[in-house]
Order: sequence, then C-alpha cells, then structure tokens
Amino acid sequence: MRSTIVLLHRWTGLATALFLAVAGLTGTALTFRDELEALINPRLFVVGWQPGAAVDPVALRDRVQRAFPQARVDYMPFPRPGRSAMFYLMPQPNRSTGKAPPLVFDQVFIDPQTGAILGGRRWGALFDGWHFQRANIVPFIWRLHEALALPHPYGKIFFGLIALLWTFDCFIGFVLTLPRGRPLLQKWKPAWQIKARAAPYRRYLDLHRAFGLWLWALLLVLAWSSVMLNLRDVIYRPIMSIALPFEDSQPDRLPTPDYNPKIDWRAALTAGRREISGLSARENFSIRYEDSLWYRPALGAYLYRTHTSLDIRETGGGTDLWIDAQTGRLIRAQFERKGAAGDVVSEWLRALHTATVFGFGYRLLIAISGLVVAMLSITGIYIWWVKRRGRTARKRFPVAVSPHRLPTELG
Repeated sequence: MRSTIVLLHRWTGLATALFLAVAGLTGTALTFRDELEALINPRLFVVGWQPGAAVDPVALRDRVQRAFPQARVDYMPFPRPGRSAMFYLMPQPNRSTGKAPPLVFDQVFIDPQTGAILGGRRWGALFDGWHFQRANIVPFIWRLHEALALPHPYGKIFFGLIALLWTFDCFIGFVLTLPRGRPLLQKWKPAWQIKARAAPYRRYLDLHRAFGLWLWALLLVLAWSSVMLNLRDVIYRPIMSIALPFEDSQPDRLPTPDYNPKIDWRAALTAGRREISGLSARENFSIRYEDSLWYRPALGAYLYRTHTSLDIRETGGGTDLWIDAQTGRLIRAQFERKGAAGDVVSEWLRALHTATVFGFGYRLLIAISGLVVAMLSITGIYIWWVKRRGRTARKRFPVAVSPHRLPTELG
C-alpha cells in the first residue's frame, strides 16, 4: 500500500512541480501587486491628491467614452486617495456586421482630480511587435500565475487541473510523513524538524518534508482555492455542493446582449446608492466606501459594488447590488458574510488565496508560502533525481553498491 502511495506522490509531484514553481513565484510577486504597479508604472498609477477635489466619477467615465468612441466603457471606478482611476474598455460591435474591431488599449488611466488621461495599455501584452511593454510587467505576471499566459480558456483549464492534482497530492504527501510503528508522536517528531548538520540529500529531504507539514493547511487552502478560481463550475462547485448549499450569484443571461440600456449611468448610480442606504439601515451594516459600477450587457444589469462591514475582504468591494438596466430596480443583493454556506466558504477561500484578509502579516505569510511552494517543487525534483540515480546504480552494480547507502524515504 505504501509503495503505491509513494508512486502516486512521485509522479503527481513531478507532473506538477515546474508549473507549481511558476505559480508560487508569481504568487509571491502578486501579493504586492499594487506596490509593484506603482513602482514600475508611477506615471499611470500615482497621482497627487487634495481632499474634495475629485471629479464626479460619471463625468470621468463620460470623458473616457468621448476619447475612445470605438470602445464601450462598461466599468467605472470610484476615486481613491493617491490613485489614478482605471477604466476598462470593451470592443464596440459594429451595428451592421456585429463584429468588434480590436482596440489599441483595453485599460485607460485617468487623474481623478484633473480628468487628464495619463495613458493606457493592452492588459497582459508584454510585447507589442518587437517592443517591450514595461507597463504590462505586472499583468503578465498575473497571466503566468493564473494560466501560464496561455490563451483563454485553455490556460485556466490546464492550471485548474494542475491545482486539482496539487490538492490530491497534499493528502498523499501528508500520509507519507506519518511514521510506521508506535509511539506515533515520538516517531513523527523528526518529520517536523530540519537537521542542522546533514548531507545535502537529507537536508533537502528535511526542507521538503518539514515545510510541507508546517504549512500543510495553508497549502491545501491555496490548492483547493486554485481549483475554485479556475474550475468553479465543472469541479469545485459540484464537489462542494455535496455538503454545502449554493445560490446563483448573477442575474439570468439575456437571449442577446443589451448594448443600449434604458437606465443611464447616473440613474444607475442613484439607484445603487438608494438601495445600499436602505439595506444598510434595515440590515444594520455600515458602508465604508464605493468601489465600482459595471454595466453587463449580457445580463442587462448594472453591478454596483461597495465595501461594507459585511465584506470578508479588507480591500476592494465585496458587497454587490444588481440593478435592472431597464427599470432601475434592485434585482439581487449579495454580501460576502451572508448567504448560502457554500458561497460564504467560497468567499473566504478567495480572500485567503488573494491575501485580502488579516492585514499585512497574513499577506507576508502568503508571499512566503509562494516561495515555499517553489522550494517544495524544486526539492521534490532533486529528491527524485537522487533516488533515480541510486536505483540506476543498483541495477548496474548490484554487488558494489550497497542499498543501505542510498536514500529510501520517499521512493
């Protein structure tokens, strides 16, 4: 039985090692995504700030729409101190052909106090022809982390399957650390320790095993939340639905997208503010700040997002109000800390994965965990290589090489 588990751990680990090393290193970088963006692209992300001087967000959105008439500006952020306002551009389908011409930019940055356009970028495109795009360093790291920078949806599917194998391997690796014989705790204790003075193989084995044990619960959370983020509907939700109830998170899709809503942006914002104020009074929660307003043509609805005391995440908006784009009425309200148990658990997994809870200390822990994931992948390959070399030597020189001198702990 143990030999079978060893084989499963060996080949699952080898199949995922390089990909998890990439995910771990890029995840560490993305833990400080906002800081990196400001450091690499200060022209786009950093602005001066005077309290009370911000331009009305709807007016900012209208200005971007006039500057880019070939695009749809379906996302409107609310100004935050010291930050530029980032607007997403979507292709505008031609009314006669239905085809949408490609855009030069799909993100535009605006100074929220002056309304000046600071610049734009085509998200994730590290090269434009032969020209390196410095503005896209962080988005490209994101693409690597999320999908190995492969085309959508193939990259997300592939990385989702890698995450599924990683989840499976978390349990296999844990079982392999359990000692044979009694007393359990006394024999298990060395697996949690790193021997200070040891040969290279033993040192790497200790690093692989001890760090895997000490961070096991967190690594399992990262693995399973990766499945959720990449294969939510086909793997994660069907499995979690066995034990936990879920609710639909979005309005029903329209037969055809509605690109000309009856309710305009200002009316949608007014409706969203009215509804969130009423809900706050009835449900007894506080509204901390407005995050964004989206229009979703495929759903025929506006998504008004705020940050409230019912959010799990500490930054960004987690309270969602869906506003009907034809009537201005509230379709659905969603809160991260309220709702179906499966949805609440999912939001906790998302927040834990993205390090948006428990302050800077947890963010630092997630950054370290990314390095640990890369280290576990590299040491796992090294352990396999040493053992493979030993097995090959035994086959070639069965008498000269003693099996007792070769490592056997992990197969």
